[in-house]
Amino acid sequence: MCRKNSTCMSSSVLRHSLFWFLFIMLYVIRSLLFAGPSDLAYPFGFRLLRFFFSELSFLPWKAIPFYFLFYFLIPRHIYRNRYLEAIGYFVVILLICVLGYRSMISPVSQMMYGESVDFNVYSPKRLVFTLTDILPAMALASAVKLLKGNLLFRQKEAILQQEKLKSELNFLKAQTNPHFLFNTFNNLYGLARKNDPSTAPSILKLSNLMRYILQECSARTIPIEREVKIIEDYIELEKLRYSDRLHLRFGQEIDDRRQEIAPLILLPFIENAFKHGASETRLDTFINIQLQLKDGHLQFAIENTFDGVIERLKDGVGLSNVQRQLELIYGQNHTLEIATSKDLFCVRLLIQLNRSNGW
Repeated sequence: MCRKNSTCMSSSVLRHSLFWFLFIMLYVIRSLLFAGPSDLAYPFGFRLLRFFFSELSFLPWKAIPFYFLFYFLIPRHIYRNRYLEAIGYFVVILLICVLGYRSMISPVSQMMYGESVDFNVYSPKRLVFTLTDILPAMALASAVKLLKGNLLFRQKEAILQQEKLKSELNFLKAQTNPHFLFNTFNNLYGLARKNDPSTAPSILKLSNLMRYILQECSARTIPIEREVKIIEDYIELEKLRYSDRLHLRFGQEIDDRRQEIAPLILLPFIENAFKHGASETRLDTFINIQLQLKDGHLQFAIENTFDGVIERLKDGVGLSNVQRQLELIYGQNHTLEIATSKDLFCVRLLIQLNRSNGW
């Protein structure tokens, strides 16, 4: 910790020293460009050194108001809307620095020219001139501090907004997971009531689903092969409930099974197809699922027979939650289309998995 603080302090001193060196050099260049006849009589290098040490002598009276504004006046008064106090402090520090600056005129003149000045260094005209020499440093301090404060405010605002969205995403996941498990337990209950011999295998598959939801869905992303495996387990679990009246096809074309994807982002659409398609349609039904992944671009499509009552879908927790999760995680890097007809429900989802909103 000590070494880290020492390094940070050294870095800060170096930055400030470089800043003031450049600040002095601007004034030195100004003096070189507008040098008087008495200065031009000296060689360029000598003039440069004289102007540099002259500006260095006056620097404290420019640095004092700079740091006073930067570390005291703006954060403790301007930011807290104490404007009258700020004006009072500003006038006092400005007066002190102007008088201090003028007190250096004779010593600097003696150093540069070997003689003291023969004019009144505190005349109103010369005080105004000094004021114009100090004010740029104060203006620069104000600009830097306000700009820095604005950047920090924007960073904090962005962090707070991101935390808010993360909280919303976690809340949506917390809603989706119990909702999903509740529906699966209902299916298992139906099998148990019929003393179906497939109840035991179904319990095993359900345990895999629960392990996936409880242990892996808290992660930001998982390999797509894990999501596909759970989809396959869920499909096998659901198929136990139906006879030959359900025709199901799950086509896959995946070039990289290690590609990362947000967990539980595809499964709710398949659950929705079973819940509002197969289970609520009395006649022969079908569910057609297509999953394609190529170069990080995922295309997911699902079609299922549908009884035409769209209101239930709009009010459902699972579908609306996953739509919001897609918005939070992938933002503009995804498109979701849901189309319905009298007896057909279609979902088209495209995601650029290599891009996200930074979750």
